[in-house]
Amino acid sequence: MQKVDRKIKPRGYQKLILDLIKLHTSKDKSVILELDCGMGKRVITYELLTTLFPDKKIIFIVLSSSSLVETKDFLQNEYGGVEGFNWIGPGISNSFAQKLLQDSRVILCTPQKLSNILNKGPRTLAESFDIVIINEVDKLIRRMGSRRVLVYPWPELIGKLSSSLFIGMSGTLRDSHYVLDQDQIELRKELDTLVEFIPDVELIYMDCLTGTDVAKFTKETTVEAIPVSDPSIIEISEIIDDLLKEAYNDIRAELREEDPDYLKQVDAIGPQALLQAPVTESLRGKAQSLTLLRKYLFSMIPQQLKKFLYRYPDIDESELSVTPQKILKAVEIAKNTNKTVILCSYIRTAKTISLFLTRAKIKPFLITGQIFDKNVVLQSFRNYDGKAAIIMSPVGERDIDLPEADKLIIYDCVRTTKTVYQQLKRIRGGHGIFLYYDKTYEARKVQSVISTILERYPWSTKLASDS
Repeated sequence: MQKVDRKIKPRGYQKLILDLIKLHTSKDKSVILELDCGMGKRVITYELLTTLFPDKKIIFIVLSSSSLVETKDFLQNEYGGVEGFNWIGPGISNSFAQKLLQDSRVILCTPQKLSNILNKGPRTLAESFDIVIINEVDKLIRRMGSRRVLVYPWPELIGKLSSSLFIGMSGTLRDSHYVLDQDQIELRKELDTLVEFIPDVELIYMDCLTGTDVAKFTKETTVEAIPVSDPSIIEISEIIDDLLKEAYNDIRAELREEDPDYLKQVDAIGPQALLQAPVTESLRGKAQSLTLLRKYLFSMIPQQLKKFLYRYPDIDESELSVTPQKILKAVEIAKNTNKTVILCSYIRTAKTISLFLTRAKIKPFLITGQIFDKNVVLQSFRNYDGKAAIIMSPVGERDIDLPEADKLIIYDCVRTTKTVYQQLKRIRGGHGIFLYYDKTYEARKVQSVISTILERYPWSTKLASDS
């Protein structure tokens, strides 16, 4: 067997992680590793495939087709390559894929493709692998689970691979999710759910790396919340809040009569539980529609938002500003920055931001799910000589890191702390800015998310001094 010409030297904290994985797996234990963004999951992966387990049969699972191609290129071309490596792309036939699984030492694939292959192949096919490595293992968890708390096809797939040891890696393992059944709702730690489905598992947290050289490589992100004033948004927000309060009260009233035990759980968990309450569908639907409308209010441009306001006669859509004040604030920030990243939820918002940046003589670059080749856009942004901003939608921003950027603007903040933290770390340090409409529910949400981020990730985030 030809010796691989290795071009990598792990850092001190990476060596500790590898030693711990070696120790735990030698005792037939699976491992879940928390390793923050930019701390070298690729290096750890490469070392697992080539140094720690050079003779083991390994399945390496990534969760999306875009990650599949990127990871394949990395494993083939960086650090000297991986012996016995193959990958299963979307166009490969089932019979050929089974042959690749049989003949390869290391196989890269997505969970959906792997599940389809194993369902049609002999049972011994799944049992032939020693180790299963899962990238972004936290994304196996459904944010709101009822009968199924893992996303498809993981409940069945984990069972088929039960003879293997699992090594799951994630940038964060510190969020919770809701688990529902007919009788109760539970706010459960995502890690508890993972441990339930991946038994005999040892955990390696970021905290375990204290005393190593990890601080030398941790890039701290300063976090700032900037209010935006818009009287029309404040007024509409207050109307939606009142309507939502009324809808919640109606749900509580029905629960008081029909399911007082569930109501006790709501009081313990919070209003989110009301949106899934076992009540009349029209009551629940009204509350869910209003929460969506409130999200749209803070994230959509007026022309798009108006389509959702017609059902609410108390709201005068003519009062909406022609130009969202948040867009003007984002452009103002970009004017004073060399390279800016702007994240927003909707494509029409992203395109409108791009238009206003152009008017301000700032070069815009746009990445959404509609962009076929993101790498071309990214390289153009990185190489542009002058003030530039890249605007990305949630689908577009996946698997993208931009350490070249000085500032990252979160145009409309979501509630999931883990998601927001991962967004902040896309610029690998720098300055993260949350825009929010002052004197609205969004202000409370942003402050709550920032507070939780600072508490959960103290090693890599701090509040800007003037926030």
